Amino acid sequence: MTDLEWEYLFEDSPQKAYEYFIEQYGNLIYAIVLNKIGNCGSREDVEDCVSDIMIEFFRNAGRFSSESGSLKSYISTIAKRRAIDAFRQITGRNNMCSDIDDESIVIPPSSDDTEEEAEKRIFSQNLWNIVKSLGEPDSSIIVYQYFYNHTVHEIAKMLEMTSGAVQKRSIRARKKIGTILRNGDYYE
Repeated sequence: MTDLEWEYLFEDSPQKAYEYFIEQYGNLIYAIVLNKIGNCGSREDVEDCVSDIMIEFFRNAGRFSSESGSLKSYISTIAKRRAIDAFRQITGRNNMCSDIDDESIVIPPSSDDTEEEAEKRIFSQNLWNIVKSLGEPDSSIIVYQYFYNHTVHEIAKMLEMTSGAVQKRSIRARKKIGTILRNGDYYE
């Protein structure tokens, strides 16, 4: 179903449009939320955030236009923003995220596990391993900056460092990651 067809379906039968939305994009929303708050929030936090995203989307579904972009991008943007808000609430409530544990990250399987999808997952896992190998505080800086979308100032406060030190370490860490990726040293 194209995005334009979904718009027509939403106008004719919001219930059917909602069912299609859940079937087509439910795993995507869940994966985005799990990616952002899975390590810091409880299962209940994840489920609440997913529900909030679905409610927000349907409250504003009339604003979506296939002329301005794809439905998947629109949903992903809403999910990412809401998940970041939830992350900030959770980390504010818990004062800080617990240790980041890659074994606790579970991404639901895609409905169409293709070779390309598998390669992306392998690359993501290798990238995660590279980031972990940077050592502290560099790996934490990269994770907070790119995984949780924290600002340099926020990271500096969390790690009790100066903003300048965080910025320099981030630049060096990104250069090191780039070098490792260019050299292909991550396939071990």
